[in-house]
Amino acid sequence: DRNKNSKNGGNANKIQGSKNGVAFGHPLHPSLLALAFKVVHMKGRGGSGDGRIVFARVYSGEMKTRDTLQVLSPPAPGEAPEKPRTERVGGMLELAGGRFSNIEDGVCKSGEVCALVGLKTVVTGDTIVMSDSAGGDKRSRKKASKGSSNNTVYLAGVASPKPVLKVRLETETAEEQTKLSEALSLLSIEDPSLLVEETDSATLLSGLGELHIEIVLDRLHREFGLRIICGTPSVAYRETITKGFETAGGTLLNYDRLIGGTRLQAAVHLYLEPYVPPENTFPDSPCMLLSDPLVSVGSEARKFLGVDQSASEEDLIYYSEVFRALVLGCQGALKRGPIGSYAMSNVKCHIENVDAEGGLAALNALPGALRAAAAHAVTDTLKTNKNSCTLLEPTMTLEVTLPSDGVGTVVSDLTGRRGTVGDVIIGDDGDFAAAGHSKALLHGEVPLVEILGYANSLRSITGGEGAFSAEYKGHSPCDI
Repeated sequence: DRNKNSKNGGNANKIQGSKNGVAFGHPLHPSLLALAFKVVHMKGRGGSGDGRIVFARVYSGEMKTRDTLQVLSPPAPGEAPEKPRTERVGGMLELAGGRFSNIEDGVCKSGEVCALVGLKTVVTGDTIVMSDSAGGDKRSRKKASKGSSNNTVYLAGVASPKPVLKVRLETETAEEQTKLSEALSLLSIEDPSLLVEETDSATLLSGLGELHIEIVLDRLHREFGLRIICGTPSVAYRETITKGFETAGGTLLNYDRLIGGTRLQAAVHLYLEPYVPPENTFPDSPCMLLSDPLVSVGSEARKFLGVDQSASEEDLIYYSEVFRALVLGCQGALKRGPIGSYAMSNVKCHIENVDAEGGLAALNALPGALRAAAAHAVTDTLKTNKNSCTLLEPTMTLEVTLPSDGVGTVVSDLTGRRGTVGDVIIGDDGDFAAAGHSKALLHGEVPLVEILGYANSLRSITGGEGAFSAEYKGHSPCDI
Protein backbone atom coordinates (compact mmCIF):
# COMPACT_ATOMS: atom_id res chain seq x y z
CA ASP A 1 0.00 0.00 0.00
CA ARG A 2 2.91 2.35 0.69
CA ASN A 3 3.88 2.32 -2.98
CA LYS A 4 0.39 3.08 -4.19
CA ASN A 5 0.39 6.50 -5.83
CA SER A 6 -2.10 8.91 -4.38
CA LYS A 7 -4.36 10.78 -6.76
CA ASN A 8 -4.69 13.78 -4.48
CA GLY A 9 -4.20 16.90 -6.53
CA GLY A 10 -4.33 14.88 -9.73
CA ASN A 11 -4.99 15.95 -13.28
CA ALA A 12 -8.01 17.86 -14.45
CA ASN A 13 -11.28 16.10 -15.24
CA LYS A 14 -11.19 13.93 -18.32
CA ILE A 15 -12.99 15.45 -21.25
CA GLN A 16 -16.13 13.49 -21.94
CA GLY A 17 -19.00 13.70 -24.37
CA SER A 18 -18.85 13.17 -28.13
CA LYS A 19 -20.97 13.89 -31.15
CA ASN A 20 -20.90 11.84 -34.35
CA GLY A 21 -17.76 10.13 -33.08
CA VAL A 22 -15.92 13.43 -32.50
CA ALA A 23 -14.73 13.91 -28.89
CA PHE A 24 -15.63 17.09 -27.05
CA GLY A 25 -12.64 19.44 -27.33
CA HIS A 26 -11.72 18.26 -30.83
CA PRO A 27 -11.55 21.16 -33.31
CA LEU A 28 -14.45 19.66 -35.29
CA HIS A 29 -16.79 19.28 -32.32
CA PRO A 30 -19.62 21.86 -32.49
CA SER A 31 -19.75 22.62 -28.74
CA LEU A 32 -17.70 25.50 -27.37
CA LEU A 33 -14.58 24.77 -25.30
CA ALA A 34 -12.13 27.61 -24.65
CA LEU A 35 -9.34 28.52 -22.23
CA ALA A 36 -8.76 31.97 -20.73
CA PHE A 37 -4.97 32.02 -20.91
CA LYS A 38 -4.40 35.67 -20.00
CA VAL A 39 -6.26 38.51 -18.28
CA VAL A 40 -5.17 42.15 -18.42
CA HIS A 41 -6.71 45.42 -17.22
CA MET A 42 -6.68 48.38 -19.60
CA LYS A 43 -9.17 50.85 -18.22
CA GLY A 44 -11.03 52.82 -20.84
CA ARG A 45 -9.92 50.59 -23.71
CA GLY A 46 -12.54 49.07 -25.95
CA GLY A 47 -15.49 49.95 -23.74
CA SER A 48 -14.60 47.22 -21.28
CA GLY A 49 -15.95 48.95 -18.16
CA ASP A 50 -13.47 48.12 -15.39
CA GLY A 51 -10.84 47.48 -18.05
CA ARG A 52 -10.73 43.68 -17.79
CA ILE A 53 -9.82 42.06 -21.10
CA VAL A 54 -9.76 38.27 -21.36
CA PHE A 55 -7.58 36.58 -23.97
CA ALA A 56 -9.05 33.17 -24.81
CA ARG A 57 -8.11 30.30 -27.11
CA VAL A 58 -11.05 28.44 -28.65
CA TYR A 59 -10.43 24.68 -28.95
CA SER A 60 -13.81 23.67 -30.39
CA GLY A 61 -17.05 25.29 -31.44
CA GLU A 62 -17.34 29.05 -31.80
CA MET A 63 -17.95 32.11 -29.66
CA LYS A 64 -19.89 35.21 -30.62
CA THR A 65 -20.51 38.65 -29.19
CA ARG A 66 -23.40 38.62 -26.68
CA ASP A 67 -23.14 34.84 -26.16
CA THR A 68 -24.00 33.57 -22.67
CA LEU A 69 -21.15 31.45 -21.29
CA GLN A 70 -20.38 29.26 -18.32
CA VAL A 71 -17.03 29.82 -16.59
CA LEU A 72 -15.38 27.00 -14.63
CA SER A 73 -12.28 27.29 -12.45
CA PRO A 74 -10.09 24.18 -11.88
CA PRO A 75 -10.39 23.22 -8.18
CA ALA A 76 -7.37 23.21 -5.90
CA PRO A 77 -6.21 19.76 -4.73
CA GLY A 78 -8.46 18.43 -1.99
CA GLU A 79 -11.15 21.07 -2.56
CA ALA A 80 -14.57 20.72 -4.13
CA PRO A 81 -15.07 22.37 -7.54
CA GLU A 82 -16.64 25.80 -7.53
CA LYS A 83 -20.12 26.28 -8.90
CA PRO A 84 -20.00 27.35 -12.59
CA ARG A 85 -20.46 31.07 -13.11
CA THR A 86 -22.60 32.56 -15.89
CA GLU A 87 -21.13 35.42 -17.95
CA ARG A 88 -22.13 37.29 -21.09
CA VAL A 89 -19.69 38.40 -23.78
CA GLY A 90 -19.98 42.16 -23.99
CA GLY A 91 -17.83 42.44 -27.10
CA MET A 92 -14.67 41.44 -28.91
CA LEU A 93 -11.68 43.67 -29.56
CA GLU A 94 -9.51 44.03 -32.61
CA LEU A 95 -5.88 43.97 -31.48
CA ALA A 96 -3.70 45.61 -34.11
CA GLY A 97 -0.66 47.54 -32.95
CA GLY A 98 -1.86 50.02 -30.35
CA ARG A 99 -5.51 49.93 -31.46
CA PHE A 100 -8.15 48.32 -29.27
CA SER A 101 -11.37 48.85 -31.19
CA ASN A 102 -14.63 46.92 -30.89
CA ILE A 103 -15.55 44.39 -33.57
CA GLU A 104 -19.21 44.50 -34.51
CA ASP A 105 -20.86 41.05 -34.29
CA GLY A 106 -17.50 39.42 -33.62
CA VAL A 107 -17.08 35.66 -34.05
CA CYS A 108 -14.17 33.50 -32.86
CA LYS A 109 -13.99 29.99 -34.31
CA SER A 110 -12.12 26.84 -33.38
CA GLY A 111 -8.34 27.32 -33.36
CA GLU A 112 -8.51 31.11 -33.05
CA VAL A 113 -7.58 33.51 -30.25
CA CYS A 114 -9.87 36.35 -29.21
CA ALA A 115 -9.91 39.30 -26.80
CA LEU A 116 -13.18 39.50 -24.84
CA VAL A 117 -14.69 42.31 -22.77
CA GLY A 118 -17.55 42.26 -20.31
CA LEU A 119 -16.46 39.09 -18.44
CA LYS A 120 -16.32 40.24 -14.83
CA THR A 121 -15.25 37.09 -12.94
CA VAL A 122 -12.93 35.30 -15.38
CA VAL A 123 -9.34 34.80 -14.22
CA THR A 124 -6.30 33.30 -15.89
CA GLY A 125 -6.69 29.53 -16.35
CA ASP A 126 -10.50 29.39 -16.37
CA THR A 127 -12.38 27.11 -18.75
CA ILE A 128 -15.16 28.60 -20.87
CA VAL A 129 -18.07 26.58 -22.28
CA MET A 130 -21.46 27.54 -23.73
CA SER A 131 -24.25 27.97 -21.19
CA ASP A 132 -27.10 25.46 -21.44
CA SER A 133 -29.50 28.38 -21.67
CA ALA A 134 -27.76 29.93 -24.67
CA GLY A 135 -29.46 29.77 -28.03
CA GLY A 136 -31.98 27.36 -29.53
CA ASP A 137 -35.53 26.52 -28.50
CA LYS A 138 -36.59 24.84 -25.27
CA ARG A 139 -36.64 21.35 -26.79
CA SER A 140 -33.08 21.59 -28.15
CA ARG A 141 -31.80 23.08 -24.87
CA LYS A 142 -33.41 20.25 -22.87
CA LYS A 143 -31.90 17.66 -25.18
CA ALA A 144 -28.49 19.28 -24.96
CA SER A 145 -28.57 19.37 -21.17
CA LYS A 146 -29.45 15.67 -21.00
CA GLY A 147 -26.89 14.43 -23.46
CA SER A 148 -23.98 16.71 -22.74
CA SER A 149 -21.55 16.89 -19.85
CA ASN A 150 -19.79 19.94 -21.22
CA ASN A 151 -20.75 22.12 -18.28
CA THR A 152 -18.79 19.88 -15.90
CA VAL A 153 -15.61 19.83 -17.97
CA TYR A 154 -12.60 21.95 -17.11
CA LEU A 155 -9.15 22.20 -18.62
CA ALA A 156 -5.97 21.88 -16.60
CA GLY A 157 -5.51 25.65 -16.53
CA VAL A 158 -2.25 27.58 -16.44
CA ALA A 159 0.42 26.19 -14.11
CA SER A 160 2.22 28.87 -12.09
CA PRO A 161 5.56 28.43 -10.33
CA LYS A 162 5.49 28.76 -6.55
CA PRO A 163 6.70 32.13 -5.21
CA VAL A 164 10.26 32.19 -3.86
CA LEU A 165 10.56 35.75 -2.49
CA LYS A 166 8.34 37.68 -0.09
CA VAL A 167 8.27 41.39 0.80
CA ARG A 168 6.20 43.49 3.17
CA LEU A 169 4.37 46.46 1.65
CA GLU A 170 3.15 49.54 3.50
CA THR A 171 1.56 52.84 2.49
CA GLU A 172 1.69 56.26 4.11
CA THR A 173 -2.07 56.63 4.62
CA ALA A 174 -5.06 54.37 5.27
CA GLU A 175 -6.68 55.61 2.04
CA GLU A 176 -3.70 54.49 0.01
CA GLN A 177 -3.75 51.13 1.83
CA THR A 178 -7.26 50.52 0.50
CA LYS A 179 -6.13 51.46 -3.01
CA LEU A 180 -3.12 49.13 -2.63
CA SER A 181 -5.37 46.19 -1.77
CA GLU A 182 -7.55 46.87 -4.82
CA ALA A 183 -4.54 47.25 -7.11
CA LEU A 184 -2.89 44.05 -5.89
CA SER A 185 -6.18 42.22 -6.38
CA LEU A 186 -6.19 43.25 -10.05
CA LEU A 187 -2.51 42.39 -10.55
CA SER A 188 -2.89 38.94 -8.97
CA ILE A 189 -5.75 38.21 -11.38
CA GLU A 190 -3.47 39.07 -14.29
CA ASP A 191 -0.47 37.18 -12.88
CA PRO A 192 -1.33 33.95 -10.97
CA SER A 193 2.30 33.59 -9.82
CA LEU A 194 1.79 36.60 -7.52
CA LEU A 195 0.61 35.74 -4.02
CA VAL A 196 -0.95 38.45 -1.86
CA GLU A 197 -1.53 37.93 1.87
CA GLU A 198 -3.51 40.57 3.76
CA THR A 199 -3.19 40.76 7.55
CA ASP A 200 -4.36 43.29 10.12
CA SER A 201 -0.89 44.81 10.36
CA ALA A 202 0.69 44.34 6.92
CA THR A 203 0.37 43.37 3.28
CA LEU A 204 2.72 40.59 2.15
CA LEU A 205 3.56 40.16 -1.54
CA SER A 206 5.30 37.03 -2.84
CA GLY A 207 6.81 36.64 -6.32
CA LEU A 208 9.37 34.77 -8.40
CA GLY A 209 12.37 36.98 -7.66
CA GLU A 210 13.68 40.50 -7.19
CA LEU A 211 12.94 41.57 -10.76
CA HIS A 212 9.39 40.24 -10.54
CA ILE A 213 8.74 42.21 -7.34
CA GLU A 214 10.39 45.34 -8.79
CA ILE A 215 8.13 45.22 -11.85
CA VAL A 216 5.04 44.96 -9.65
CA LEU A 217 6.18 47.91 -7.51
CA ASP A 218 6.86 49.95 -10.66
CA ARG A 219 3.36 49.19 -11.98
CA LEU A 220 1.81 50.18 -8.65
CA HIS A 221 3.55 53.55 -8.91
CA ARG A 222 3.12 54.12 -12.64
CA GLU A 223 -0.42 52.81 -13.21
CA PHE A 224 -2.05 53.36 -9.82
CA GLY A 225 -0.08 56.33 -8.50
CA LEU A 226 0.82 54.62 -5.22
CA ARG A 227 3.92 55.35 -3.16
CA ILE A 228 4.90 52.08 -1.54
CA ILE A 229 7.27 51.44 1.36
CA CYS A 230 8.85 48.05 0.67
CA GLY A 231 10.43 45.93 3.41
CA THR A 232 13.48 43.68 3.23
CA PRO A 233 12.91 40.62 0.98
CA SER A 234 12.70 37.22 2.65
CA VAL A 235 13.33 33.94 0.85
CA ALA A 236 10.68 31.20 0.72
CA TYR A 237 12.34 28.18 2.30
CA ARG A 238 10.73 24.75 2.39
CA GLU A 239 11.37 21.56 4.34
CA THR A 240 11.49 17.94 3.23
CA ILE A 241 12.62 14.55 4.48
CA THR A 242 15.65 12.54 3.36
CA LYS A 243 14.43 9.03 4.24
CA GLY A 244 11.23 7.23 5.18
CA PHE A 245 9.99 6.80 8.76
CA GLU A 246 6.74 5.98 10.58
CA THR A 247 4.92 6.72 13.82
CA ALA A 248 6.73 5.77 17.02
CA GLY A 249 6.94 2.03 17.57
CA GLY A 250 5.67 1.32 14.07
CA THR A 251 2.12 1.15 15.32
CA LEU A 252 -0.94 3.28 16.09
CA LEU A 253 -0.22 6.58 17.84
CA ASN A 254 -3.04 7.40 20.25
CA TYR A 255 -4.50 10.90 20.61
CA ASP A 256 -6.77 11.52 23.61
CA ARG A 257 -7.60 15.09 24.66
CA LEU A 258 -10.43 16.82 26.51
CA ILE A 259 -11.19 20.15 24.81
CA GLY A 260 -14.05 22.33 25.97
CA GLY A 261 -15.68 19.41 27.77
CA THR A 262 -15.55 17.26 24.62
CA ARG A 263 -13.30 14.23 24.43
CA LEU A 264 -11.35 13.82 21.19
CA GLN A 265 -9.93 10.30 20.84
CA ALA A 266 -8.52 8.43 17.85
CA ALA A 267 -5.33 6.60 16.87
CA VAL A 268 -3.40 6.84 13.60
CA HIS A 269 -0.53 4.84 12.14
CA LEU A 270 1.21 6.52 9.20
CA TYR A 271 4.41 6.41 7.18
CA LEU A 272 6.26 9.40 5.70
CA GLU A 273 8.68 9.10 2.79
CA PRO A 274 10.38 11.37 0.24
CA TYR A 275 8.43 11.80 -2.96
CA VAL A 276 9.87 13.67 -5.93
CA PRO A 277 8.18 13.10 -9.30
CA PRO A 278 10.81 12.17 -11.95
CA GLU A 279 9.86 15.20 -14.04
CA ASN A 280 10.72 17.47 -11.08
CA THR A 281 14.37 16.40 -10.84
CA PHE A 282 17.51 17.48 -12.71
CA PRO A 283 20.31 15.13 -13.88
CA ASP A 284 23.51 15.39 -11.81
CA SER A 285 22.00 18.06 -9.54
CA PRO A 286 20.37 17.95 -6.08
CA CYS A 287 18.02 20.71 -7.24
CA MET A 288 14.34 19.78 -7.52
CA LEU A 289 11.04 21.44 -8.35
CA LEU A 290 8.57 21.67 -5.50
CA SER A 291 5.48 19.50 -5.30
CA ASP A 292 2.77 19.62 -2.65
CA PRO A 293 2.64 16.77 -0.12
CA LEU A 294 0.61 13.75 -1.18
CA VAL A 295 -1.65 11.81 1.17
CA SER A 296 -2.65 8.21 0.45
CA VAL A 297 -4.79 5.87 2.58
CA GLY A 298 -4.05 2.15 2.87
CA SER A 299 -6.46 -0.78 2.74
CA GLU A 300 -6.66 -1.31 6.52
CA ALA A 301 -7.56 2.32 7.14
CA ARG A 302 -10.11 2.25 4.31
CA LYS A 303 -11.67 -0.90 5.74
CA PHE A 304 -12.09 0.70 9.17
CA LEU A 305 -13.59 3.85 7.61
CA GLY A 306 -15.95 1.79 5.45
CA VAL A 307 -14.97 3.37 2.14
CA ASP A 308 -14.37 1.90 -1.32
CA GLN A 309 -10.98 0.19 -1.60
CA SER A 310 -10.55 1.11 -5.27
CA ALA A 311 -11.76 4.72 -5.20
CA SER A 312 -9.20 7.52 -5.35
CA GLU A 313 -8.49 9.78 -2.39
CA GLU A 314 -9.61 12.70 -4.55
CA ASP A 315 -13.11 11.22 -4.89
CA LEU A 316 -13.46 9.93 -1.33
CA ILE A 317 -12.76 13.39 0.11
CA TYR A 318 -16.07 14.57 -1.37
CA TYR A 319 -18.14 11.52 -0.40
CA SER A 320 -16.97 10.76 3.16
CA GLU A 321 -16.77 13.44 5.86
CA VAL A 322 -14.60 11.31 8.13
CA PHE A 323 -12.23 10.46 5.26
CA ARG A 324 -11.98 14.15 4.43
CA ALA A 325 -11.14 14.94 8.07
CA LEU A 326 -8.35 12.34 8.03
CA VAL A 327 -6.73 13.68 4.86
CA LEU A 328 -7.09 17.35 5.78
CA GLY A 329 -5.57 16.69 9.20
CA CYS A 330 -2.43 15.32 7.57
CA GLN A 331 -2.28 18.08 4.96
CA GLY A 332 -2.68 20.79 7.60
CA ALA A 333 0.12 19.40 9.77
CA LEU A 334 2.45 19.19 6.76
CA LYS A 335 2.23 22.96 6.36
CA ARG A 336 4.69 23.36 9.26
CA GLY A 337 7.96 21.47 9.34
CA PRO A 338 10.03 20.61 12.44
CA ILE A 339 13.10 22.72 11.59
CA GLY A 340 11.91 26.26 10.93
CA SER A 341 8.13 25.89 10.65
CA TYR A 342 8.38 26.14 6.86
CA ALA A 343 5.90 24.20 4.73
CA MET A 344 6.82 20.62 3.85
CA SER A 345 7.31 19.75 0.18
CA ASN A 346 8.08 16.65 -1.86
CA VAL A 347 6.72 14.34 0.84
CA LYS A 348 4.28 11.44 0.67
CA CYS A 349 2.20 10.57 3.72
CA HIS A 350 0.72 7.07 3.69
CA ILE A 351 -1.90 6.33 6.33
CA GLU A 352 -1.56 2.68 7.26
CA ASN A 353 -4.36 2.31 9.80
CA VAL A 354 -6.75 4.21 12.06
CA ASP A 355 -8.74 3.24 15.13
CA ALA A 356 -11.05 4.70 17.76
CA GLU A 357 -12.49 3.41 21.03
CA GLY A 358 -16.04 4.16 19.90
CA GLY A 359 -15.49 2.71 16.44
CA LEU A 360 -16.51 4.34 13.21
CA ALA A 361 -19.77 5.61 14.73
CA ALA A 362 -17.83 7.80 17.17
CA LEU A 363 -15.73 9.29 14.36
CA ASN A 364 -18.80 9.92 12.19
CA ALA A 365 -20.35 11.80 15.12
CA LEU A 366 -17.17 13.85 15.65
CA PRO A 367 -14.88 13.87 12.57
CA GLY A 368 -12.76 16.55 14.23
CA ALA A 369 -11.33 13.89 16.54
CA LEU A 370 -9.79 12.02 13.62
CA ARG A 371 -8.54 15.25 12.06
CA ALA A 372 -6.82 16.22 15.30
CA ALA A 373 -5.36 12.72 15.70
CA ALA A 374 -3.98 12.74 12.15
CA ALA A 375 -2.39 16.17 12.62
CA HIS A 376 -0.89 15.05 15.94
CA ALA A 377 0.54 11.89 14.36
CA VAL A 378 2.23 13.84 11.56
CA THR A 379 3.63 16.54 13.88
CA ASP A 380 4.91 14.03 16.48
CA THR A 381 6.50 11.80 13.82
CA LEU A 382 8.28 14.74 12.19
CA LYS A 383 9.61 16.03 15.53
CA THR A 384 10.82 12.55 16.53
CA ASN A 385 12.68 12.19 13.23
CA LYS A 386 13.89 15.79 12.94
CA ASN A 387 17.40 14.60 12.04
CA SER A 388 15.98 13.05 8.87
CA CYS A 389 14.56 16.40 7.72
CA THR A 390 16.35 19.13 5.80
CA LEU A 391 15.76 22.65 4.56
CA LEU A 392 15.26 23.48 0.89
CA GLU A 393 16.24 26.89 -0.48
CA PRO A 394 15.41 28.40 -3.90
CA THR A 395 18.24 28.10 -6.42
CA MET A 396 18.66 30.35 -9.46
CA THR A 397 20.41 29.81 -12.76
CA LEU A 398 22.65 32.79 -13.38
CA GLU A 399 23.96 34.32 -16.59
CA VAL A 400 26.56 37.07 -16.20
CA THR A 401 27.95 39.28 -18.97
CA LEU A 402 31.21 40.99 -18.04
CA PRO A 403 34.63 42.11 -19.35
CA SER A 404 36.92 39.12 -19.88
CA ASP A 405 39.59 40.50 -17.55
CA GLY A 406 37.09 40.39 -14.66
CA VAL A 407 36.18 36.69 -14.94
CA GLY A 408 38.44 35.59 -12.10
CA THR A 409 37.04 38.19 -9.71
CA VAL A 410 33.42 37.34 -10.51
CA VAL A 411 34.01 33.58 -10.25
CA SER A 412 35.64 34.08 -6.85
CA ASP A 413 32.74 36.26 -5.73
CA LEU A 414 30.13 33.67 -6.82
CA THR A 415 32.03 30.88 -5.07
CA GLY A 416 31.90 32.91 -1.88
CA ARG A 417 28.14 33.13 -2.34
CA ARG A 418 27.85 29.31 -2.37
CA GLY A 419 27.41 29.35 -6.13
CA THR A 420 28.73 26.91 -8.72
CA VAL A 421 30.12 28.10 -12.05
CA GLY A 422 29.52 26.10 -15.20
CA ASP A 423 30.45 27.36 -18.66
CA VAL A 424 32.64 30.43 -19.16
CA ILE A 425 32.67 31.73 -22.73
CA ILE A 426 35.20 34.43 -23.63
CA GLY A 427 34.61 36.31 -26.86
CA ASP A 428 37.28 36.96 -29.47
CA ASP A 429 36.94 40.52 -30.76
CA GLY A 430 40.26 40.88 -32.51
CA ASP A 431 42.00 44.14 -31.57
CA PHE A 432 39.57 44.65 -28.69
CA ALA A 433 40.52 41.27 -27.23
CA ALA A 434 44.22 42.12 -27.50
CA ALA A 435 43.54 45.33 -25.58
CA GLY A 436 41.65 43.43 -22.89
CA HIS A 437 38.23 44.76 -23.88
CA SER A 438 36.55 41.50 -24.97
CA LYS A 439 33.38 40.32 -23.29
CA ALA A 440 32.80 37.08 -21.40
CA LEU A 441 29.63 35.10 -20.67
CA LEU A 442 29.40 33.11 -17.47
CA HIS A 443 26.78 30.49 -16.56
CA GLY A 444 26.22 29.16 -13.06
CA GLU A 445 23.85 28.37 -10.22
CA VAL A 446 23.55 30.22 -6.93
CA PRO A 447 21.10 30.31 -3.98
CA LEU A 448 18.59 33.14 -4.27
CA VAL A 449 19.34 34.47 -0.80
CA GLU A 450 22.97 35.06 -1.83
CA ILE A 451 22.16 37.30 -4.82
CA LEU A 452 19.69 39.69 -3.23
CA GLY A 453 21.05 43.09 -4.27
CA TYR A 454 23.66 41.42 -6.49
CA ALA A 455 23.32 44.04 -9.24
CA ASN A 456 25.12 46.68 -7.16
CA SER A 457 27.88 44.27 -6.13
CA LEU A 458 28.43 43.14 -9.71
CA ARG A 459 28.70 46.69 -10.99
CA SER A 460 31.18 47.46 -8.24
CA ILE A 461 33.58 44.58 -9.02
CA THR A 462 33.35 45.00 -12.80
CA GLY A 463 33.72 48.76 -13.00
CA GLY A 464 30.06 49.22 -13.98
CA GLU A 465 30.33 46.94 -17.05
CA GLY A 466 28.79 43.74 -15.63
CA ALA A 467 25.17 42.69 -16.00
CA PHE A 468 23.30 39.54 -15.05
CA SER A 469 20.01 37.73 -15.40
CA ALA A 470 18.65 35.07 -13.03
CA GLU A 471 15.89 32.50 -13.41
CA TYR A 472 14.37 30.18 -10.83
CA LYS A 473 15.52 26.59 -11.32
CA GLY A 474 14.24 24.78 -8.25
CA HIS A 475 14.90 24.19 -4.55
CA SER A 476 18.10 22.60 -3.24
CA PRO A 477 19.01 21.11 0.18
CA CYS A 478 20.94 23.51 2.41
CA ASP A 479 22.47 23.60 5.89
CA ILE A 480 21.31 27.08 6.96
